[in-house]
Amino acid sequence: MPESKKESCMSAERWKEDEVLLESLRKGAPGAVDELLRLYQGKIFNLAMSILKNESDAEEAAQDVFMTVIRKVETFQGNSAFYSWIYRICVNTCLMRLRGKRRNETVSIEEFMPVFTDEGMHASPMDDWSKEVERDALNEELGGMIRKFTDELSEKYRVVFVLSDVEGLSNEETAKILGLTVPAIKSRLHRARLYLREQLSRYLREGKAE
Repeated sequence: MPESKKESCMSAERWKEDEVLLESLRKGAPGAVDELLRLYQGKIFNLAMSILKNESDAEEAAQDVFMTVIRKVETFQGNSAFYSWIYRICVNTCLMRLRGKRRNETVSIEEFMPVFTDEGMHASPMDDWSKEVERDALNEELGGMIRKFTDELSEKYRVVFVLSDVEGLSNEETAKILGLTVPAIKSRLHRARLYLREQLSRYLREGKAE
């Protein structure tokens, strides 16, 4: 099945599932909250972790998110997908926590942007590590390094990367959640991917040299 059709089917299934959940929550049906947690607890915790980078903070933020969803479910107007609304609540909740802590960024992604020659060629070509990644896809160490490099991204790139490449949201959905334009989302996602590609290239190259 073509990727676009596959994504469309997945989106349709998610919409249908969310519609049933939304109606149950609004009616206060038995088991509605349990279903909400079943569908979104893992996703919301992972998203909170990607932003806050602290398990205790992420757990507290996730609890706040679900309390807000339950308390404000009647105010949901349906102008966006229900899951987009939940993600937006999560992002806002986490960013408020970060503003309170004034967490410093650990790395400047600008230092890792590719440099091009006057002819438009990459001045420092990166290794083609895609086949290495495929071979080592189940390698726990590699998975840990990918998570480590993702955590090194500054907040504005990390959130876009997680929503787009981890949660599988479209650029349009991510833009609505973060209150940004689609071009801004594409730019941040591109930079995040370049950074991760460069870091993984270095990691794989250094591993071969040992």
